[in-house]
Amino acid sequence: MAVKAVAPAARTSKGSSAWEAYAYLVPVLISTVVFIILPFFYTAYISFTNYSLFNFREFELIGFENYASIFSTGSAFFPVLGWTVAWMVLSSILNISVGMGLAMLLNEPRLRERNLYRTLLVIPWGLPFILTVQIWAGLYNTQGPINLILGWFGVENINWLNTVTPARAALLIMNLWLSYPFFMTVCLAALQAIPADLYEATDMDGANAWQRFRAITFPFMLAAITPLIVTQLAFQFGNAGVIVLLTNGNPIAYPGANFGATDTLATYAYKLIFSLRLYGLNAAYSIIIFVILAALTIFNSIITGSFKEVD
Repeated sequence: MAVKAVAPAARTSKGSSAWEAYAYLVPVLISTVVFIILPFFYTAYISFTNYSLFNFREFELIGFENYASIFSTGSAFFPVLGWTVAWMVLSSILNISVGMGLAMLLNEPRLRERNLYRTLLVIPWGLPFILTVQIWAGLYNTQGPINLILGWFGVENINWLNTVTPARAALLIMNLWLSYPFFMTVCLAALQAIPADLYEATDMDGANAWQRFRAITFPFMLAAITPLIVTQLAFQFGNAGVIVLLTNGNPIAYPGANFGATDTLATYAYKLIFSLRLYGLNAAYSIIIFVILAALTIFNSIITGSFKEVD
């Protein structure tokens, strides 16, 4: 009889806690609907119209014309997509590999003043983003410190921000400066979590440094940062702030083009709103970017098992 008396109360407590959980989720759900879902559907609607600065009161539905224009021959989409993919891959490789390399150096117990170096190397992470970009813009000036140092070695002044290859290289270098501290910190935490017994066992087997790295260090670090790799790819695909602030997509891809050699899909969509005022076309680009990023997110969840239920 005692068991029967307690069981309903337990069920009632469990049910009430479930409702409390739903109550806590209500503000999040409302915010998601108001600030994400409704704007998304409105953007999807606008992408099927000719909405622009010149007809913002009398725009009309034009079907798939914006999408047909994007994928047509001579469109900016494919050249911009090419650099977007290159930017995403190169940035991710540089950021992760440099962060991993620095973490391995800082994890070396024989390195003196390791804590000091860690503090100094994290500084770029703590500086204001806009201020950092402005500093780098000054460094890349034709009369700036970088060209001054190169001049000591007989290299002529490089127009970093207005020539295609130097501008792209400048973006990659600056983005590396902004991003490596995060991966350095994650990799350093992964390295310090590796049991020392594993290294002692390999030392007893006579393994050299490369064999230890290949058998122990790299697999442990890779397991720790695998979710971050795909996330980094998705982030860099839509990373517009660095490019807009440093080069604004310049230089122009070719005479008469309405896009720049350093424009990604995200920055070109930004230009369609604030420079060309083609809101319908911008909405179509936004939907395409969303589809690509959603595919990357799903791919990430499949690889990492983020949404698997664990018993």
